[in-house]
Formats: sequence, structure tokens, C-alpha cells
Amino acid sequence: MSESKPNNRTDEQARILNEAALLLIDTRWKVVEMVRESGAELGEEERDFVGDLCTANRDSHRCGCPRYRGSGGNDKCRTTFPDPYTGGWGGEHVTVRCGHPKAAHGI
Repeated sequence: MSESKPNNRTDEQARILNEAALLLIDTRWKVVEMVRESGAELGEEERDFVGDLCTANRDSHRCGCPRYRGSGGNDKCRTTFPDPYTGGWGGEHVTVRCGHPKAAHGI
């Protein structure tokens, strides 16, 4: 992932963007929970739509990694992303690496 460059967002724009990112993560996490609880088997297109969101915990919050990148099994996810729980989307870009195994991701 390339180094993020500072932007010219106002504090209000940064706050709204961060709030929107957190809402998206929470909503996707709920979708994953609902589908897991139903026991439904998803087809490839459905899995692509629902996503491969990491459901593991990171410190005191959900990870929020958008997609597992690794070779499976116990191989740790190599995806890096701006973590909105640390202010990544709305202001300073704090990039984190997921680091969770495949079993923690998606459905």
C-alpha cells in the first residue's frame, strides 16, 4: 500500500468520513453474523457481495479488514488498511496490518 498523503479536509468532513467508515464496518459485520447464524451456504457471487470481512478482534474493537490475503490455514492475513478506530479514514492515515488467520474472515 502506498503512503497516504495529507488531505485538505475540514474537521467536520474528517469526522463524517470516519463515522461513515465505522458504520460500514459494523453493518458488514452484522451481515456476516446473520448469514453464519442462518447456516446458509453462499455461492461465489454471494460471497463476493457479502465480502470477506475480518470478524476477529483488534485491541478493543473489531478488526474490519476488508479481505483476507494469505495462503489459507494458519497463514496470517497480509492486508493493510486505514483503521477508522484509530482515526485512519477521517484524518491521519493510521495503516494497520490485519494479521488474523483465514478462519477469522468472512463466511
